[in-house]
Amino acid sequence: MLYLSGVFLAFFLAFLLLTKRNRNIADLILTGWLAAIGLNLACHYMFLTRQYTEYPSFTFLGFTLPVVYGPFLYMYVRKQTSPRPFSWKYLLHFIPFLMVNLLFLKFYLSSFDKRVEIFKHQGSGFETEMLFRLYFIYLSGIIYVILSFWLLYQFRKNMVQQFSNTEKINFNWLLYLIIWIALIWGLVLFVNVNIIYGAVAVFIIWLGYFGIKQVQVFSQPTLAVAGYRIEAETKVETEKEEISLITDKKYQKSGLTKENIENIHARLQKILKEEKPFINPNLTLNELAAMLDVHPNNLSQVINSKENKNFYELINEKRIEEFLNKISEPESKQYTLLSIAFECGFNSKTSFNRNFKKYTGVTPSEYQKV
Repeated sequence: MLYLSGVFLAFFLAFLLLTKRNRNIADLILTGWLAAIGLNLACHYMFLTRQYTEYPSFTFLGFTLPVVYGPFLYMYVRKQTSPRPFSWKYLLHFIPFLMVNLLFLKFYLSSFDKRVEIFKHQGSGFETEMLFRLYFIYLSGIIYVILSFWLLYQFRKNMVQQFSNTEKINFNWLLYLIIWIALIWGLVLFVNVNIIYGAVAVFIIWLGYFGIKQVQVFSQPTLAVAGYRIEAETKVETEKEEISLITDKKYQKSGLTKENIENIHARLQKILKEEKPFINPNLTLNELAAMLDVHPNNLSQVINSKENKNFYELINEKRIEEFLNKISEPESKQYTLLSIAFECGFNSKTSFNRNFKKYTGVTPSEYQKV
Protein backbone atom coordinates (compact mmCIF):
# COMPACT_ATOMS: atom_id res chain seq x y z
CA MET A 1 0.00 0.00 0.00
CA LEU A 2 2.91 2.35 0.69
CA TYR A 3 4.23 1.89 -2.85
CA LEU A 4 0.78 2.35 -4.40
CA SER A 5 0.27 5.49 -2.34
CA GLY A 6 3.63 6.74 -3.55
CA VAL A 7 2.69 6.05 -7.18
CA PHE A 8 -0.62 7.85 -6.82
CA LEU A 9 0.95 10.85 -5.08
CA ALA A 10 3.76 11.12 -7.62
CA PHE A 11 1.41 11.32 -10.59
CA PHE A 12 -1.10 13.48 -8.72
CA LEU A 13 1.57 16.01 -7.74
CA ALA A 14 2.98 15.91 -11.28
CA PHE A 15 -0.51 16.75 -12.54
CA LEU A 16 -0.82 19.63 -10.07
CA LEU A 17 2.51 21.05 -11.20
CA LEU A 18 1.58 20.64 -14.85
CA THR A 19 -1.65 22.60 -14.31
CA LYS A 20 -0.07 25.15 -11.97
CA ARG A 21 -0.79 28.75 -12.88
CA ASN A 22 2.29 30.67 -14.07
CA ARG A 23 4.37 27.50 -14.15
CA ASN A 24 7.98 27.82 -15.28
CA ILE A 25 10.69 25.54 -16.63
CA ALA A 26 11.67 24.50 -13.11
CA ASP A 27 8.09 23.27 -12.55
CA LEU A 28 8.24 21.21 -15.76
CA ILE A 29 11.55 19.66 -14.69
CA LEU A 30 10.03 18.75 -11.34
CA THR A 31 6.99 17.31 -13.16
CA GLY A 32 9.23 15.02 -15.21
CA TRP A 33 11.12 13.99 -12.08
CA LEU A 34 7.93 13.10 -10.20
CA ALA A 35 6.68 11.11 -13.20
CA ALA A 36 9.96 9.17 -13.31
CA ILE A 37 9.74 8.43 -9.59
CA GLY A 38 6.12 7.35 -9.97
CA LEU A 39 7.03 4.94 -12.79
CA ASN A 40 9.96 3.62 -10.77
CA LEU A 41 7.74 2.87 -7.78
CA ALA A 42 5.03 1.35 -10.01
CA CYS A 43 7.56 -1.01 -11.58
CA HIS A 44 8.86 -2.06 -8.18
CA TYR A 45 5.29 -2.76 -7.07
CA MET A 46 4.72 -4.84 -10.22
CA PHE A 47 7.88 -6.81 -9.46
CA LEU A 48 6.80 -7.54 -5.88
CA THR A 49 3.34 -8.65 -7.05
CA ARG A 50 4.83 -10.75 -9.90
CA GLN A 51 3.12 -8.68 -12.57
CA TYR A 52 6.39 -8.86 -14.50
CA THR A 53 4.94 -12.06 -15.94
CA GLU A 54 2.61 -9.82 -17.94
CA TYR A 55 4.82 -6.75 -18.51
CA PRO A 56 8.47 -7.85 -18.26
CA SER A 57 9.99 -5.08 -20.42
CA PHE A 58 8.08 -2.28 -18.71
CA THR A 59 8.89 -3.65 -15.27
CA PHE A 60 12.58 -3.88 -16.09
CA LEU A 61 12.65 -0.36 -17.54
CA GLY A 62 11.63 0.87 -14.11
CA PHE A 63 14.78 -0.62 -12.58
CA THR A 64 16.91 1.72 -14.71
CA LEU A 65 14.97 4.89 -13.82
CA PRO A 66 17.05 5.70 -10.67
CA VAL A 67 19.80 6.74 -13.10
CA VAL A 68 17.72 9.83 -14.03
CA TYR A 69 17.23 11.04 -10.44
CA GLY A 70 20.63 12.74 -10.43
CA PRO A 71 20.16 14.62 -13.74
CA PHE A 72 16.71 15.81 -12.68
CA LEU A 73 18.11 17.05 -9.36
CA TYR A 74 20.95 18.88 -11.11
CA MET A 75 18.71 20.50 -13.74
CA TYR A 76 16.17 21.56 -11.14
CA VAL A 77 18.75 23.15 -8.84
CA ARG A 78 20.42 24.82 -11.83
CA LYS A 79 17.16 26.29 -13.10
CA GLN A 80 16.17 27.53 -9.64
CA THR A 81 19.51 29.25 -9.04
CA SER A 82 20.39 30.60 -12.48
CA PRO A 83 18.86 33.09 -14.95
CA ARG A 84 20.33 31.06 -17.79
CA PRO A 85 17.57 29.95 -20.22
CA PHE A 86 16.87 26.25 -20.55
CA SER A 87 19.02 24.56 -23.18
CA TRP A 88 18.26 21.29 -24.89
CA LYS A 89 21.91 20.42 -24.24
CA TYR A 90 20.80 19.59 -20.71
CA LEU A 91 19.18 16.47 -22.16
CA LEU A 92 22.69 15.10 -22.69
CA HIS A 93 22.65 14.33 -18.97
CA PHE A 94 20.21 11.51 -19.76
CA ILE A 95 22.70 9.69 -22.00
CA PRO A 96 23.71 7.36 -19.10
CA PHE A 97 20.06 6.28 -18.85
CA LEU A 98 20.09 5.34 -22.54
CA MET A 99 23.44 3.59 -22.14
CA VAL A 100 22.14 1.47 -19.27
CA ASN A 101 19.15 0.35 -21.33
CA LEU A 102 21.36 -0.37 -24.33
CA LEU A 103 23.31 -2.76 -22.10
CA PHE A 104 20.11 -4.77 -21.85
CA LEU A 105 19.19 -4.58 -25.52
CA LYS A 106 19.54 -8.35 -25.72
CA PHE A 107 16.95 -8.66 -22.95
CA TYR A 108 14.48 -6.31 -24.66
CA LEU A 109 14.88 -8.19 -27.97
CA SER A 110 14.34 -11.60 -26.38
CA SER A 111 11.04 -13.44 -26.69
CA PHE A 112 8.33 -12.74 -24.16
CA ASP A 113 8.76 -16.11 -22.44
CA LYS A 114 12.52 -15.65 -22.28
CA ARG A 115 12.19 -12.26 -20.58
CA VAL A 116 9.82 -13.70 -18.00
CA GLU A 117 12.26 -16.55 -17.33
CA ILE A 118 15.10 -14.05 -16.83
CA PHE A 119 12.99 -12.29 -14.19
CA LYS A 120 12.12 -15.57 -12.47
CA HIS A 121 15.80 -16.48 -12.25
CA GLN A 122 16.76 -13.03 -10.92
CA GLY A 123 18.54 -11.80 -14.02
CA SER A 124 20.39 -15.03 -14.81
CA GLY A 125 22.66 -14.49 -17.79
CA PHE A 126 22.84 -10.73 -17.24
CA GLU A 127 24.98 -10.64 -14.09
CA THR A 128 27.63 -8.37 -15.65
CA GLU A 129 25.02 -5.99 -17.08
CA MET A 130 23.25 -5.83 -13.70
CA LEU A 131 26.55 -4.96 -12.03
CA PHE A 132 27.15 -2.14 -14.52
CA ARG A 133 23.60 -0.90 -13.88
CA LEU A 134 24.38 -0.60 -10.17
CA TYR A 135 27.63 1.24 -10.88
CA PHE A 136 25.78 3.70 -13.11
CA ILE A 137 23.24 4.34 -10.34
CA TYR A 138 25.92 4.79 -7.68
CA LEU A 139 28.07 7.10 -9.80
CA SER A 140 25.08 9.13 -10.99
CA GLY A 141 23.94 9.73 -7.43
CA ILE A 142 27.36 10.70 -6.10
CA ILE A 143 28.32 12.94 -9.04
CA TYR A 144 25.05 14.81 -9.34
CA VAL A 145 24.65 15.34 -5.61
CA ILE A 146 28.11 16.94 -5.55
CA LEU A 147 27.38 19.05 -8.65
CA SER A 148 24.02 20.20 -7.26
CA PHE A 149 25.53 21.13 -3.93
CA TRP A 150 28.26 23.10 -5.73
CA LEU A 151 25.66 25.00 -7.79
CA LEU A 152 23.75 25.95 -4.65
CA TYR A 153 26.94 26.94 -2.84
CA GLN A 154 28.02 29.18 -5.73
CA PHE A 155 24.59 30.79 -5.92
CA ARG A 156 24.46 31.60 -2.22
CA LYS A 157 28.02 32.88 -2.36
CA ASN A 158 27.32 35.20 -5.31
CA MET A 159 23.78 36.17 -4.32
CA VAL A 160 25.04 39.51 -2.99
CA GLN A 161 26.22 40.35 -6.51
CA GLN A 162 22.64 40.25 -7.83
CA PHE A 163 20.21 41.26 -5.07
CA SER A 164 20.02 44.21 -2.70
CA ASN A 165 17.79 42.32 -0.26
CA THR A 166 18.43 38.63 0.35
CA GLU A 167 16.21 37.93 3.37
CA LYS A 168 13.28 36.63 1.31
CA ILE A 169 15.44 34.56 -1.01
CA ASN A 170 15.51 31.32 0.93
CA PHE A 171 16.91 28.30 -0.82
CA ASN A 172 17.36 26.18 2.29
CA TRP A 173 14.74 23.82 0.91
CA LEU A 174 17.01 23.13 -2.09
CA LEU A 175 19.74 22.17 0.34
CA TYR A 176 17.29 19.81 2.05
CA LEU A 177 16.39 18.38 -1.36
CA ILE A 178 20.03 17.58 -2.08
CA ILE A 179 20.41 16.04 1.38
CA TRP A 180 17.31 13.89 0.76
CA ILE A 181 18.80 12.49 -2.43
CA ALA A 182 22.14 11.93 -0.71
CA LEU A 183 20.37 9.96 2.05
CA ILE A 184 18.49 7.84 -0.48
CA TRP A 185 21.77 7.01 -2.21
CA GLY A 186 23.24 6.15 1.16
CA LEU A 187 20.37 3.71 1.69
CA VAL A 188 21.03 2.23 -1.76
CA LEU A 189 24.53 1.32 -0.59
CA PHE A 190 23.65 -0.21 2.76
CA VAL A 191 20.03 -1.37 3.21
CA ASN A 192 17.30 -3.56 1.76
CA VAL A 193 15.71 -2.41 -1.51
CA ASN A 194 12.22 -2.34 0.00
CA ILE A 195 13.35 0.18 2.63
CA ILE A 196 14.85 2.30 -0.14
CA TYR A 197 11.58 2.46 -2.05
CA GLY A 198 9.73 3.20 1.17
CA ALA A 199 12.02 6.19 1.67
CA VAL A 200 11.38 7.23 -1.94
CA ALA A 201 7.62 7.17 -1.30
CA VAL A 202 8.05 9.51 1.68
CA PHE A 203 10.38 11.67 -0.38
CA ILE A 204 7.64 12.13 -2.99
CA ILE A 205 5.34 13.74 -0.44
CA TRP A 206 8.05 16.16 0.67
CA LEU A 207 9.21 16.93 -2.86
CA GLY A 208 5.75 17.63 -4.22
CA TYR A 209 4.59 19.74 -1.29
CA PHE A 210 7.59 22.05 -1.18
CA GLY A 211 8.13 22.05 -4.94
CA ILE A 212 4.63 23.36 -5.66
CA LYS A 213 5.12 26.18 -3.16
CA GLN A 214 8.36 27.45 -4.67
CA VAL A 215 8.56 30.67 -6.64
CA GLN A 216 11.45 30.90 -9.06
CA VAL A 217 13.59 33.94 -8.28
CA PHE A 218 14.82 34.17 -11.85
CA SER A 219 11.38 34.26 -13.48
CA GLN A 220 11.35 38.07 -13.40
CA PRO A 221 11.26 39.89 -16.76
CA THR A 222 13.98 42.27 -15.57
CA LEU A 223 16.60 39.67 -16.38
CA ALA A 224 16.54 40.72 -20.02
CA VAL A 225 17.89 44.24 -19.77
CA ALA A 226 19.45 46.80 -22.07
CA GLY A 227 19.04 44.49 -25.04
CA TYR A 228 21.01 41.70 -23.38
CA ARG A 229 20.14 38.23 -22.19
CA ILE A 230 22.30 37.02 -19.34
CA GLU A 231 24.21 34.09 -20.77
CA ALA A 232 26.07 33.02 -17.67
CA GLU A 233 26.06 33.59 -13.96
CA THR A 234 27.86 36.72 -12.85
CA LYS A 235 31.48 35.83 -12.24
CA VAL A 236 33.06 38.36 -9.94
CA GLU A 237 35.56 38.35 -7.15
CA THR A 238 33.94 38.66 -3.76
CA GLU A 239 37.02 39.00 -1.65
CA LYS A 240 38.38 42.50 -1.07
CA GLU A 241 41.96 41.50 -1.76
CA GLU A 242 40.95 39.99 -5.12
CA ILE A 243 39.05 43.13 -6.04
CA SER A 244 42.07 45.32 -5.41
CA LEU A 245 44.15 43.19 -7.80
CA ILE A 246 41.93 43.71 -10.88
CA THR A 247 44.24 44.56 -13.75
CA ASP A 248 44.07 46.37 -17.04
CA LYS A 249 44.30 43.02 -18.76
CA LYS A 250 41.14 41.85 -17.08
CA TYR A 251 39.34 45.03 -18.09
CA GLN A 252 40.39 44.40 -21.65
CA LYS A 253 39.05 40.85 -21.59
CA SER A 254 35.70 42.02 -20.27
CA GLY A 255 35.43 44.62 -23.05
CA LEU A 256 35.80 47.54 -20.65
CA THR A 257 38.51 50.16 -20.94
CA LYS A 258 39.58 52.45 -18.10
CA GLU A 259 37.55 55.21 -19.75
CA ASN A 260 34.47 52.97 -19.88
CA ILE A 261 34.86 52.10 -16.23
CA GLU A 262 35.24 55.73 -15.16
CA ASN A 263 32.23 56.72 -17.27
CA ILE A 264 29.98 53.99 -15.88
CA HIS A 265 31.12 54.75 -12.34
CA ALA A 266 30.40 58.46 -12.73
CA ARG A 267 26.91 57.74 -14.09
CA LEU A 268 26.33 55.23 -11.31
CA GLN A 269 27.19 57.80 -8.62
CA LYS A 270 24.95 60.36 -10.28
CA ILE A 271 21.93 58.08 -10.53
CA LEU A 272 22.35 56.88 -6.94
CA LYS A 273 22.46 60.47 -5.74
CA GLU A 274 19.70 61.96 -7.90
CA GLU A 275 17.20 59.15 -8.53
CA LYS A 276 17.87 57.06 -5.42
CA PRO A 277 16.89 53.69 -6.95
CA PHE A 278 17.97 51.98 -3.72
CA ILE A 279 14.69 52.96 -2.04
CA ASN A 280 13.14 50.15 -4.09
CA PRO A 281 13.40 47.25 -1.61
CA ASN A 282 13.54 44.71 -4.45
CA LEU A 283 16.21 46.46 -6.52
CA THR A 284 18.41 44.04 -8.45
CA LEU A 285 21.66 44.42 -10.31
CA ASN A 286 19.80 43.89 -13.58
CA GLU A 287 17.35 46.72 -12.91
CA LEU A 288 20.13 49.13 -12.01
CA ALA A 289 22.08 48.06 -15.11
CA ALA A 290 19.00 48.76 -17.24
CA MET A 291 18.78 52.29 -15.81
CA LEU A 292 22.42 52.85 -16.80
CA ASP A 293 22.04 51.02 -20.13
CA VAL A 294 25.00 48.73 -19.43
CA HIS A 295 25.40 44.98 -19.18
CA PRO A 296 24.90 43.68 -15.59
CA ASN A 297 28.27 41.91 -15.64
CA ASN A 298 30.04 45.16 -16.55
CA LEU A 299 28.22 47.09 -13.84
CA SER A 300 29.13 44.43 -11.30
CA GLN A 301 32.78 44.72 -12.30
CA VAL A 302 32.68 48.49 -11.96
CA ILE A 303 31.13 48.31 -8.49
CA ASN A 304 33.68 45.72 -7.38
CA SER A 305 36.70 47.59 -8.71
CA LYS A 306 35.76 51.22 -8.02
CA GLU A 307 33.78 50.86 -4.80
CA ASN A 308 35.60 47.83 -3.37
CA LYS A 309 32.15 46.45 -2.54
CA ASN A 310 29.67 44.05 -4.03
CA PHE A 311 26.23 45.16 -5.23
CA TYR A 312 24.50 44.21 -1.97
CA GLU A 313 26.97 46.17 0.15
CA LEU A 314 26.82 49.26 -2.05
CA ILE A 315 23.03 49.50 -2.16
CA ASN A 316 22.58 48.89 1.55
CA GLU A 317 25.27 51.43 2.36
CA LYS A 318 23.31 54.00 0.35
CA ARG A 319 20.16 53.04 2.24
CA ILE A 320 21.92 53.63 5.55
CA GLU A 321 23.20 57.00 4.34
CA GLU A 322 19.67 57.94 3.29
CA PHE A 323 18.36 56.80 6.66
CA LEU A 324 20.90 58.93 8.53
CA ASN A 325 19.98 61.95 6.42
CA LYS A 326 16.28 61.46 7.09
CA ILE A 327 16.52 61.08 10.87
CA SER A 328 18.52 64.30 11.03
CA GLU A 329 15.50 66.18 9.70
CA PRO A 330 13.17 67.66 12.37
CA GLU A 331 9.99 66.29 10.77
CA SER A 332 11.29 62.72 11.12
CA LYS A 333 10.83 62.83 14.91
CA GLN A 334 7.17 61.82 14.52
CA TYR A 335 8.07 58.53 12.79
CA THR A 336 9.60 55.35 14.16
CA LEU A 337 13.09 54.34 13.11
CA LEU A 338 11.76 51.23 11.41
CA SER A 339 9.21 53.12 9.31
CA ILE A 340 11.97 55.46 8.12
CA ALA A 341 14.16 52.45 7.37
CA PHE A 342 11.40 50.98 5.20
CA GLU A 343 11.18 54.29 3.32
CA CYS A 344 14.89 53.99 2.59
CA GLY A 345 14.55 50.58 0.95
CA PHE A 346 14.89 48.01 3.72
CA ASN A 347 12.27 45.27 3.76
CA SER A 348 12.83 43.82 7.23
CA LYS A 349 13.90 44.89 10.70
CA THR A 350 16.60 42.21 10.74
CA SER A 351 18.17 43.45 7.52
CA PHE A 352 18.08 47.05 8.70
CA ASN A 353 19.64 46.33 12.09
CA ARG A 354 22.38 44.16 10.62
CA ASN A 355 23.38 46.65 7.93
CA PHE A 356 23.11 49.63 10.27
CA LYS A 357 25.52 48.10 12.78
CA LYS A 358 27.85 47.05 9.99
CA TYR A 359 28.20 50.58 8.65
CA THR A 360 28.02 52.59 11.90
CA GLY A 361 29.40 50.14 14.46
CA VAL A 362 26.37 50.55 16.76
CA THR A 363 22.73 49.49 16.76
CA PRO A 364 19.99 51.97 15.72
CA SER A 365 18.82 52.38 19.32
CA GLU A 366 22.38 53.00 20.52
CA TYR A 367 22.90 55.54 17.75
CA GLN A 368 19.71 57.36 18.74
CA LYS A 369 20.94 57.77 22.31
CA VAL A 370 24.17 59.45 21.24
